[in-house]
This record gives sequence, C-alpha cells and structure tokens, in this order.
Amino acid sequence: MNAPRKLTIRDIAAIAGVSAGTVSRAMNGQAGVGEETRQRIARIIDEQGFKVDPTARQLSTGRSDTIAVVFPLHASEVVMHPVYPALLGALGDAAEHSGFDLLLLTSSTAKVGHVLDTVKRRRVDGVVLPAAGPQDPLIKRLTGIGAPTVLIGHRSSVSGVGWVDCTHDAAARELTRGMLAAGRTDLVLLNGPPRVSACKLRSAGFWAAVKEAGDQVSSAREVSVAFDTIAAAAAADEVLAGDPSPTGIVCASDTIAAGVLDAARRAGLKVPDDLAVSGFDDRSFATHTTPPLTTVRMPLHDTGHSAAKMLFAMISGEPLPTRRVILPTEIVQRGSTPPGML
Repeated sequence: MNAPRKLTIRDIAAIAGVSAGTVSRAMNGQAGVGEETRQRIARIIDEQGFKVDPTARQLSTGRSDTIAVVFPLHASEVVMHPVYPALLGALGDAAEHSGFDLLLLTSSTAKVGHVLDTVKRRRVDGVVLPAAGPQDPLIKRLTGIGAPTVLIGHRSSVSGVGWVDCTHDAAARELTRGMLAAGRTDLVLLNGPPRVSACKLRSAGFWAAVKEAGDQVSSAREVSVAFDTIAAAAAADEVLAGDPSPTGIVCASDTIAAGVLDAARRAGLKVPDDLAVSGFDDRSFATHTTPPLTTVRMPLHDTGHSAAKMLFAMISGEPLPTRRVILPTEIVQRGSTPPGML
C-alpha cells in the first residue's frame, strides 16, 4: 500500500483558490495578503494538518526563524545563575510570540568559530549575547559578517550592534546616598568581578555618590569577590575586622549580601543597627534573610523582551528608533538598612 502523498503549498493554494505565492506570503507573515484571505489560508492549513518542511522553507525565505542565545558558561551554571533563567524565559516567550525558536549555545559549543559557522550556515537568523563583556571576541566577529546581534548587560560602542541594559550605576549611587543619609559614613562596596560590565557600572555609581558627599564620608573602599556566598562571607570577615570597620556595605548581588549577613552574625554585629547591608538582583531568598534584604530589583522580563524585539526588527530590516536601551531599576527597601533610608 502506497503512503499518502504529502501536501504541498500548491495543494493548499488550490484548495484556497489563490496562488502558491499568496500562501507563502501568508505563512511567512509578509505584506500583500488581505486579512480575510490570510485567515482562510490559516484555517485550511490547520484543517489539512499541513506541515512546512523547515529545510525547504529556509531555502525559500533565507531564514531559519531561529535565534541563538550564547553563554560562555556550562548549562548548569546558566540554570543556577541568579539572572539568566529569567532572561531566558523572557526571550523564549517573546520568540514564541513572534514565531521564532531559541537555540541555546553554552560553553561546550559556544566557541567563536562554532557560533560564526552556525550563523554562516543560516541555522540562526540572529544572536543574543546575555553575558558579553568588553573583551568578548564574538561581538566584532558577528557584526563583521553582518549577523544581527543584541547584547544584554553590556553597553558596546561597536557599530551595528544593539544592546539593552538597566540603571546599575544609578541604583548603586542612590543606595550609597541613602547609606550616607542614614549616617553610615564608613562605607565598603563589596563588588563582583571587575570584568563584568554591570559591576563596573555599580562601582561607578558608588564612587560618584562618595565623591558628591565629600567630607561627609569618613572612609570608603571597594573589594571585588566572586558571586558566591561563601567567598563573600570570607571577604566580609576581613572587611569587618579592618580599621575602621564599615557601618554600611553596598553589595553587588544578593548572594554577596547573604555572605555579609553571615559574617556580621559571626562578628556579633546587629543589622541594621551596627551595620547596614544592601544587595542587588532581588532574588527570591531576599525576603527570607535575617533581616530581610534591601536590594535592587532589575527589569529582567522587560530586558529580555526588549532585546528580543530589537533583534527581530534587525532580522526583518525594520527601522529602529534606537539600538541603545537603558531600562530603570527599582530599589526595594527592607530590614537590612535603616527605616526611611531611601
């Protein structure tokens, strides 16, 4: 018994009473098809159970309808990261809404050559780099071959690249001002790794507030540490044993702040009476620390959504009002800082 013949676009066109080109334009969301015709074609495709051969569609349109999200990390590090899962969720939701798939490339595959080859073979139409830094070789290489590329969390000056970031510097500045307004004049910024673009901005915000305050500041210094609670606690032990001992610590992440809270308990310090502590990221555990953690809530959903929309416009050749987007953060005050500090 012969297998039933697979339907083609020409078959759908014959049933709909239109040309094959009209069916193709309707399926690809292109202009030139009336809404009533578009809906009729969609209904017939659904009724007939018609499935497009992705290889044939890619050959005809020159697009894969897939975007790559590239992390120079292991997959386990991506899913355990305080920020990346939320960004991936927002990117995935936006991609699904716009008819795109996501291809996740991690450290085992995200070598420069492999990513470039993936783009050149048209397996993906564009690339999102959520963990790019100033020395990332992919940025110039991707734009050099004309690949639509959007960065998250790194403000690049490379021509042709788009980026979406948030107000790390403004938030750190406001937190530091609040510490000083509450009488915390011996300050420490317990920052993350200096290679991370967001940490550079948080450092800039901290030192801007210190400079503005002038003689109001008794002491101020910055210490870099990994985004790890145990490492942060060890660093905080040394900081708290120093002279002068800080009365306010601005932390570059909630995981670092959790380590500071542990160190403060070991040192017999009361938070916020003896030591004010703030974090960054507003992770779920921030409401469950003792005391609950004052922190910065980042617009992760809006960041991922904005990056995806920008990339889809670049892929489609649509005009963009800007390829530089900075979204606002929100400081959430809780019990780890003095009441009314902000």
